[in-house]
Amino acid sequence: MEGMGAADPATGQVGGPGRLWNRNFALLWQGQLVSSLGKQAFAVTAMLWLKEVTGSGSIMGLLMMSAMLPPVLLGPVAGVFVDRWDRRKIIAYTDIAGGLFVLAAALLFLLLPGAPSLLIGAVFAVTLATGLLDAFSQPSISSSVPKLVPAERLEAANGLNLSGIQLAVFGAQGGSGLLYTILGAPLLVLANALTYLYAGFTELFIRMPAREGGAEAAARAALHPWHRFRLEFGEGLRYLKGERGLLTLVLVYAVLNFLISPVLVILPFFAADYLGLGPAWYGYLMAAFGLGAVLGYLVAGAFPTRGRARELAINGSLVLQTLLTFACLYWREPAAELAIFLVIGITGGLMNVNFSTLIQLRVPPEYMGRVQGLMTTVCAGAMPLGMAVSGFLFDLAGQDVPLMFIASGGSSLVAVAGALAIKDYRDYLASR
Repeated sequence: MEGMGAADPATGQVGGPGRLWNRNFALLWQGQLVSSLGKQAFAVTAMLWLKEVTGSGSIMGLLMMSAMLPPVLLGPVAGVFVDRWDRRKIIAYTDIAGGLFVLAAALLFLLLPGAPSLLIGAVFAVTLATGLLDAFSQPSISSSVPKLVPAERLEAANGLNLSGIQLAVFGAQGGSGLLYTILGAPLLVLANALTYLYAGFTELFIRMPAREGGAEAAARAALHPWHRFRLEFGEGLRYLKGERGLLTLVLVYAVLNFLISPVLVILPFFAADYLGLGPAWYGYLMAAFGLGAVLGYLVAGAFPTRGRARELAINGSLVLQTLLTFACLYWREPAAELAIFLVIGITGGLMNVNFSTLIQLRVPPEYMGRVQGLMTTVCAGAMPLGMAVSGFLFDLAGQDVPLMFIASGGSSLVAVAGALAIKDYRDYLASR
């Protein structure tokens, strides 16, 4: 594998010409795969241990919320620092810091096994801390990929990155339960800490082009930190507001995340009660969705689309996803349901790769972190809000599964149709 190539002045790309698997991208990819495996394994271990010790669904729900909230709340703030600091160091040091936090929890599990209250507090503290670190690391990773691979291989790079994360989820969900039984929580948490530390150490060897300095950079460095933060945060907001197509795209995805939430919330009821297949089928449907997502990532990477072809790929996937929401209610055979969720996963994978690549191609590197942070807050923040509302409405409707699916699919279809009528939205999708 070759090392760092020369940067293209127009795009900032630095990967070897026509080569995806250059040294730097390979280091980033393997680091993210390993740290994601550790992250997911810790989450599964924490849930299994909390269930064993407390038996409380409320505590487990709070733990899940603790993992989701920091990136949503801190996204715009983190984006400012991602655009200012060395992204390579952010990626590596956040993994190393995550490893140290998890290592501290492992030591508590090993040394104080008879202090459950302290250990519960440690699990929550680590979950919050790693969520906080994710608020900085995730936009750094997305912003760095265009610097490490040629522009024409961005789809493939994003597909591989997302596939690695999804495979880590599969590996953690499939193996953590068995390893928890064999090793127990203390040793498994220790193993998870080592995955973080390994990933962070190897990521330190990634090479990226240096940021441009100059008189403007020197003038900003002389500003009071609060004034500089306000200046740079305001620049990110103005950039997003000035790109009407991008702003519309972000709002459309936020609305759709909110509207699809009922399906995610009531999926266990759908599998066990509506389909009558038993609670295990919730896991089977999620596995089919996850497998479909990996296939979608790989297909999008292998067959990149640009311009109007990308617009068709994204909007076609959105329409098909919403229509399949209704199909779930009609074809109730197990094989048909698995196939439907597989296709839903494929369309989601296609959309995510194309969406990520479009943002990387369109947004200038100096704004990438701030845009990614704002998008995380607006788009990702809509989903937990939608989940909270959906759970309340589901109980209010007498836990009527078909009604919730129809309401979710119908409102999503209306939202997609409304988006398709907006020229700025369509033109932005087809712009690169």
